[in-house]
Order: sequence, then C-alpha cells, then structure tokens
Amino acid sequence: MTLFCLAGIAGNASDAARYTGTMTIPIDLFTQEGTRIEKRKYEVEVRSDGSHWTLFFLVEGKEQVVVKGSVPVGDPFNLPAIVPLVGTHYLRSSAEPLKTAQERQFSKTGLPQYAEQERDWKATVRVYKSSGESGEVFFIFQVRNPSRQPTRADFKLRSHAAVEKR
Repeated sequence: MTLFCLAGIAGNASDAARYTGTMTIPIDLFTQEGTRIEKRKYEVEVRSDGSHWTLFFLVEGKEQVVVKGSVPVGDPFNLPAIVPLVGTHYLRSSAEPLKTAQERQFSKTGLPQYAEQERDWKATVRVYKSSGESGEVFFIFQVRNPSRQPTRADFKLRSHAAVEKR
C-alpha cells in the first residue's frame, strides 16, 4: 500500500479540498478524450472546487493529464464486474500536524506507519479495472465527512485507446 499525504483544506467535502500523493500506474491508461497516461510513477492530486472533483496526474510537479470526476447518482456500488488494479491508497488529513522526518521513522507499535492504531484515516483512493472487454478503469475516491457519511467521486479512464469511428 502506498501512503498518500493530504494537503490543503480538510473537512466537509463542500469546502475546497486538495489531496496529494504518489501512485505507480501499472498499465498505460487513456482518458475518455484519448489522452495517454503512460505506466509509471506519478504524483496524483485530487481537488474539489466545492461542487466538482478533478484528478491530476503530475510528473515532477508539472501537470500531465487532467481527468474530471463525477459524483455517483443512485447506488454507488453499481459498477460492472471489476478487479482491483492498484491497492487502496489511504489519505492523511492536513488538519493533523505533520511529524518531523525523525519522528516519522519510528513507530510506537512496531507496525508499518499506515497501520498505526492512533491514525484515523478519512480518505481513500481505489483503482479497479473492468473484467469485461470495455477496458474501463475506475479511480474511486472517498472522503469520510465529520458526519461519517462518505463523499465519493469516480474518475473513469480506459485501459486502451478508444477506437475511432470512420
């Protein structure tokens, strides 16, 4: 599992929010418009302007690809048959004070840092690939609000370029 760092404003999803971290994409992906996202390690950033969510893939801090998200309507778990593509990525709230590098090296319990008992994870990103021929890839982003009701945004990509119709 990869640990993400949460930056920006945390709290209610209606607030402006920004979540950042790193993720290794194991296959080439394509946006709905056909923009290619090569398999490699990216800085990933999810932003909210209060009503819309956007997923950014960055290389060396420079914007490479932008994907607009949607908030699921109806049953949020009504997806086609899917298989995990990348493990769950946990996000840390920027409201929590960031420890110094020296303090982060040591675990009080001996567990990996992502499994520390005292940490209350509030946001996750999961990546799934459709098991059918459609080649759809879903980035599912969730934030647990203070009311404990999660807010979810879905980002839809493809595992192959769309075939152009002539």
